[in-house]
Amino acid sequence: MPTLNSAHLHTETKVYSLSQVARSIRKVLERATASKSWLVKAEILSISEGIGKKTVYLDLVEEAEGRQNAKMRGIIWAGAGQNILAELGDEAAQILKPGSEVVFSARIQFHERYGLALHIDRIDLRFMLGELERRKQITTARLKEMGAMEWNRKMAVPTLPQRIALVGSAGTSGFRDFCTKVTEHPYRFRVRIEAHQSSVQGVSAAEELAAGIRQAEATQPDLIVLVRGGGGKLDLDAYNDFELCLAIARSSVPVWTGIGHESDLVVADLVAHTAWKTPTEVAVGVVQRFEDASLEVDGLHAQLEHLAQAWLLDRHREFEGHWERISSASRHALNRQRLELQNLSRLLQIQAPALVERHRHTLREMRSTVARAGAHSLENAAREIRHCQQRLRGASSRHLAEQKLALAHFKRTLDAIGPEKTLQRGFMMLERNDEVLSRVAGVKEGEQLRIRARDGELDVTVDGASSSPTSS
Repeated sequence: MPTLNSAHLHTETKVYSLSQVARSIRKVLERATASKSWLVKAEILSISEGIGKKTVYLDLVEEAEGRQNAKMRGIIWAGAGQNILAELGDEAAQILKPGSEVVFSARIQFHERYGLALHIDRIDLRFMLGELERRKQITTARLKEMGAMEWNRKMAVPTLPQRIALVGSAGTSGFRDFCTKVTEHPYRFRVRIEAHQSSVQGVSAAEELAAGIRQAEATQPDLIVLVRGGGGKLDLDAYNDFELCLAIARSSVPVWTGIGHESDLVVADLVAHTAWKTPTEVAVGVVQRFEDASLEVDGLHAQLEHLAQAWLLDRHREFEGHWERISSASRHALNRQRLELQNLSRLLQIQAPALVERHRHTLREMRSTVARAGAHSLENAAREIRHCQQRLRGASSRHLAEQKLALAHFKRTLDAIGPEKTLQRGFMMLERNDEVLSRVAGVKEGEQLRIRARDGELDVTVDGASSSPTSS
């Protein structure tokens, strides 16, 4: 049987250098991809600055349920970056940022030193917009099937919404524009704004906005306002999220939106109570309600003032009419009284002497009658007083004698039944502390009592006591 030595093993085992392995991988990948470009969808985790001016490096990920399913490096050369900027225009900064999900054209390349990377040469905006529109239509269809499109519109907005819950990012221009327009209005209406901070872009934006709506609803304000300071179509995709739109539709408080776009509506606009184009327009809508109410109050004030003046004028005219009638009636009454007084004066001048003489005769007769009656009455009264005095003296004497007899009889009775007489007749008396006892009730066993007799006293101790059956 042959044996193997170490030299033989060394010649049979092939060892490859790292560069050989890397070159082999690169060649295999080049043959497999044929340097073709592929459409790839991924989320930008990070991106360096200077696109269009220098090479830009990206970290690209794919996440599901909070876990990274894949992660690769992306590269945009300066020339490709210029083409991308030209194609995206003003939306470039909104699309190429951390948190954005993008679809791009890229070549898959492997470098011996830098490893695997996606060389991005174009951002496929049309594909991304198509996906956005598809998700928007799906969300709209689900909400329509539930009948949720009209739910929030049925909520009544108070005439003057003084407590407003503002949902959005406090650092955005739209947030500031709304607050400035409402709080710095010349009329200085009493409006309290309660801010509910939420992200308006990125992967978590829709979830945070939905939570913000629910938190705002829990405080039961007069109105919920959802604002965002503009942005491209792709940035507005969060406002097509089903859960966010359902939270708006189910809110028991009316929701106004001002998401900052000029043309297409997002689904959040479709389910909200009222959709405005910009945060400033929402603020104008709020302020306008106060201005309309102020104008209405001013109109009512002017109308009330006019009615009051008309009423006062009517009362003044009515008063003048009454015054004229009263003055005329007073003059007629005074004239009648004057004529009556004149007639009475003439009548008195004619009848006064006879009337005075008649009264004088009557007074003389009354004086004579009173004089006669007075003397007779005084005599009768004196006689009656004397008679009463005599009767009073007789009655007093009789009453005094009767009382003396009764007193003597009472004294004899007391002497006959008094304690000393009772002892003289052979009876004894039972005493307790100089108090004569007449009943057994209340006497206790062992109590010290005294018995008085005609010829002395006895001190006794109670051994027992019993009551008579007939006693009460």
